[in-house]
Amino acid sequence: MLKRLSLGTAVALLVASSNFAFAGEEEEFRETFEAWAVAMGVTNPPIIPPGTNMTIQINITRWTTEEEREALFAQLVENGQEGLVRALRDQEETGWTRPRGRGAASRSTFPREVLRYSRQIDLGEGKRRIILALDRPISFQEAVHRPRWNDYDLTLFVMDLDENGEGEGQLYVGVRLALNNETKQLVIENFGSEPVRLNRIRMR
Repeated sequence: MLKRLSLGTAVALLVASSNFAFAGEEEEFRETFEAWAVAMGVTNPPIIPPGTNMTIQINITRWTTEEEREALFAQLVENGQEGLVRALRDQEETGWTRPRGRGAASRSTFPREVLRYSRQIDLGEGKRRIILALDRPISFQEAVHRPRWNDYDLTLFVMDLDENGEGEGQLYVGVRLALNNETKQLVIENFGSEPVRLNRIRMR
């Protein structure tokens, strides 16, 4: 089922500027979070089956700069999703995510992934929103058979945190971005029936 994300999330992803200083320019910067991920609906591609729950560790090692953000947005405007994904793959790593816990099930369901985009937005009163993005790996089988979600090759993390680094968020496994030429607004389409919920986010 194709769904559109809220405009607030869309604007925050590539359009909005951050009011925070870029601590990522300092040596050995790192912010680490853990979140309890729960898949209530269907994700397309079907990477995380409904009913799956696991702990995901999220590590941010630098923030995407204003120049990088503007370059990515320019690629989206000029060359669409394809140009954006190509440019994103060339970005310097901004961190990584990985499952935590016992057993191999969580690792095979959601393996370690490299982040290519990390931004934070000041929400006031010590609160902030963190948006993370990576190009979704395309399997050989998906490349050959090209299912309907093949072009939804971005993955997004959205985390809303309080002054203590605690909060909730969503994981959108497969999304596609587009610019509405009439309204000049960014549109984000999510192919899944419901994003994966990120509950009990805590800073480590």
